[in-house]
Amino acid sequence: MKKRICHKRKNLFGRKGKGNQVNQNKINKINKINKKAFKTKKDSYNISKYILINFKNSDFNFKVPKKLIPNKPRLSKNRTRLMVLNRMNMTIQHKYMNDFNSYFITGDTLVLNNTKMYKYILYGKKEKNGSDLQVYLLREINPNEKSWEVLVQPARKIRIGNRLFFLDENNEKLIAVVHDNTISKGRIIKFTCDLPNQIFKNKIKNLGKIQSGLIKYGLYTSFKKPFIDFSNLQTIYAKKEGSTSPHFPGLHISKYILKKLEFYGINISYVTLHLGHDTYDKIIVEDIQKHKMKEEYFKITHKACNFINYSINSQKKVCAIGTSTLRALESSVSPSNTLIPNKKWTNKFIYPYYKFHIANSLLTNFHQPKSTVMPLLAAFVGYDFLKYAYDLAIKKKYQFYNFGDAMLIL
Repeated sequence: MKKRICHKRKNLFGRKGKGNQVNQNKINKINKINKKAFKTKKDSYNISKYILINFKNSDFNFKVPKKLIPNKPRLSKNRTRLMVLNRMNMTIQHKYMNDFNSYFITGDTLVLNNTKMYKYILYGKKEKNGSDLQVYLLREINPNEKSWEVLVQPARKIRIGNRLFFLDENNEKLIAVVHDNTISKGRIIKFTCDLPNQIFKNKIKNLGKIQSGLIKYGLYTSFKKPFIDFSNLQTIYAKKEGSTSPHFPGLHISKYILKKLEFYGINISYVTLHLGHDTYDKIIVEDIQKHKMKEEYFKITHKACNFINYSINSQKKVCAIGTSTLRALESSVSPSNTLIPNKKWTNKFIYPYYKFHIANSLLTNFHQPKSTVMPLLAAFVGYDFLKYAYDLAIKKKYQFYNFGDAMLIL
């Protein structure tokens, strides 16, 4: 049985975390055992076989210099820097994205999230007094009733029964009625429109705009001129509309990289997970196990399962592009630890000491402190190795957050 011991520890950048104090001799003994386990175990899940620590949100708090946070995408994808973490021998290499292909061989599978952003912001008015408002379309609830879950600004003035209207290109009104409230301070609205569903959705596309949900939630508000328009931030393989946020890790993948991977016999597989407006929210509770993820829709096809399961059975690499892709894969695991076709909503939250079943490698960005991605990375890499990698990234001046550089974990 694993012995659970809580002791003082340091977070990613050296600040002491909370814990019960024990005498120094016991701490030295613990560190000696843990150091031996860290060196001998190959799997990041098993690195902490002897000691399990209940990580807190403050353990994932750190500061990134503002000069390392770009506020717009870079022009050349191939010149994006790539930090390569090898969990087998605990080494780190410093490369560029045009070296990405060299880490994969015939039979490996690259898993991409083919979600696509739709134009989800509508600018309209309240019918009663003509006051301006913004409606953020979050997800379609019932296509037949044309009902949507939305966020409205200013929300305090929008109540059940209020009628909202939006003007199309012909100055014709599109009416929506506020039907209900949601537990996440949103609204349920129903459009009063007799058009067929596909024509109605095309009308919404013509009315809607794409803007950054990140600006709304304050990630880049410290910049004088934040990059707002996200209409050109679609991945080159985006196909299935449904996201309200860009899939940033996928922006590292260029046509050149995909063609080179296919040329060398690497399988390219696609899954879909629609990113919500709160994808980039921070964890606000200290006990990370109490955090609740918002539900996001995902779909995995039979074709994707065939490619991925082939690589799993052949003991080849299965590389997830982005943590959203990784969460989709881990939300559809069979009892025999293979991937099964599925389409449903998931609120899967991954933190130490989760054991991964499908992907054994991951391409991601350098993320913000206290985000939901940091515990996932700690589970995938190991907390100590992740701490060292982020320390080194700041020292080597890697660029952080959504427009920054990439990290490949093998």
